[in-house]
Amino acid sequence: MAERLGDCIRKARERYGMSQAELARRIGVSKNTMNLIESSKPPDPAASKVKAIADVLQVRADYLLGREEEASELLAAAVA
Repeated sequence: MAERLGDCIRKARERYGMSQAELARRIGVSKNTMNLIESSKPPDPAASKVKAIADVLQVRADYLLGREEEASELLAAAVA
């Protein structure tokens, strides 16, 4: 089962070493809104927000949307 958008964002944000407040600041939303996005509430944030988050965290929007694995996960699977 694919991970939820919020779970993918949190995972990428933590791996990037960024706080939720810092990510919110960089994409121009409140910390409360960022918390709601990571909690998958609203379930469908605007595409522009998903793109902004992907740009800041240096991941593909398709990864955040659960449509593909992140490159590092693909590489780890290929090496194993």
